[in-house]
Amino acid sequence: MGTILHGALGGFSGKAGAIIGSSWKSINYIKGLSKKRTKPASEEQLIQQARFYTIAKFIMPIAPFVELGFGQINADIMTPTNVALQTNIKTAVVGTYPNFTLDYSKILISKGNLQPGGTIGASASIGILSVTWSPEAIEIQKGELDDAVHILLYVPAIDEFLTTPVPPTRGSGAVDIEYPEHFMSEKAHAWMFFADRKGKRISRTNYLGELDLT
Repeated sequence: MGTILHGALGGFSGKAGAIIGSSWKSINYIKGLSKKRTKPASEEQLIQQARFYTIAKFIMPIAPFVELGFGQINADIMTPTNVALQTNIKTAVVGTYPNFTLDYSKILISKGNLQPGGTIGASASIGILSVTWSPEAIEIQKGELDDAVHILLYVPAIDEFLTTPVPPTRGSGAVDIEYPEHFMSEKAHAWMFFADRKGKRISRTNYLGELDLT
């Protein structure tokens, strides 16, 4: 049974007959019930589904990252996760069906106009990932020394992610992150972005490169 909200002309919540009502961020939606597919998906649909699945496998486990990183992009009409999926499916999914893969150098985990990392670097040795960036704050780019630095490490072979327990700040200029023994001898990719203290101003993503974990 459905429920009418705010009077006869208000939002609709729940199910009534062949329609479903819902609300997100105070925006009311009404849609018809999905119909059972009566014919197999077309090749074009299968290709799009495969592209989506390829990027979704990467994005969904890091939802908290992209919720911050894309939190200010189309925030009134889309969830940050959906923005991240839509952005990356266009640029980071490469190859031909059915063998799609990811171009890790093109993956974005954030988008915005806050001052990025400047001169950046990353290296790995004896279980330690060392990341460096420019510690200066540029006023015209709204940077502050207490901006949080969000770092993400991904090991494709074992499909695992790693980040810092607590984000370092822009002013520190560097951080060492210990990674577990089972990461060693694997190849990994790393990214970083910056966010102000309120999480409202975000930088674009800096790709830190492919790393040999020793």
